[in-house]
Amino acid sequence: MNKSIIKLPLFPLDIFLLPDGVTRLRIFEARYLKLVSLAITSGFIITSNNASSHNDGNAIREKKWGSWVDIINFDQGKDGILEIDVKCRSLVEIIDIDDSQHQQINSNQAPLQFVNVKAITHWAQDNPTESANQLLRSLQTLFNGQLLLQHLYNNKVVNNSHWVVARWLELLPIPFEIKKSFIFKHNYHEAKTLVNSIIFKDIH
Repeated sequence: MNKSIIKLPLFPLDIFLLPDGVTRLRIFEARYLKLVSLAITSGFIITSNNASSHNDGNAIREKKWGSWVDIINFDQGKDGILEIDVKCRSLVEIIDIDDSQHQQINSNQAPLQFVNVKAITHWAQDNPTESANQLLRSLQTLFNGQLLLQHLYNNKVVNNSHWVVARWLELLPIPFEIKKSFIFKHNYHEAKTLVNSIIFKDIH
């Protein structure tokens, strides 16, 4: 994976998305409509609102990561709002906010921000060495009952234990603070243990 520093537009949003994760975003602010036009080729960075709420960069340094996503589909909602499906290419370390690249779309909104980032490897991208059949079956059951998930993932649940655990970690309704601990601090086996403890807590 290329580890050079790259400059990309920033979309501040509290979404937890690991490599190969897919989600849908609704875009209506002028600055983020501009972001979409800029991100067709190279993608953009999603990171927590808390990580970009201050222009001096201090908040970014508190949360030194984000999800580098590519736009994989465009659509228009029934209300006319632009909807885009994005897929996480990689996690990134956020180096800093690039103040020189702020783009003011209009005087009533904050400018579109850019950040300098470096791609980082994550266990979600590793080749699996063990099975997660129970979690795989449970995830397939969840997908079968969720039309949006079926659409986002083209009705495919990947038979890859790391992929399965990563998807569960994204989808489970657990605090963001707990989820983000699995970016740097905790590994795949700890993530699998957590997911198992939640999914199968009523079985044992």
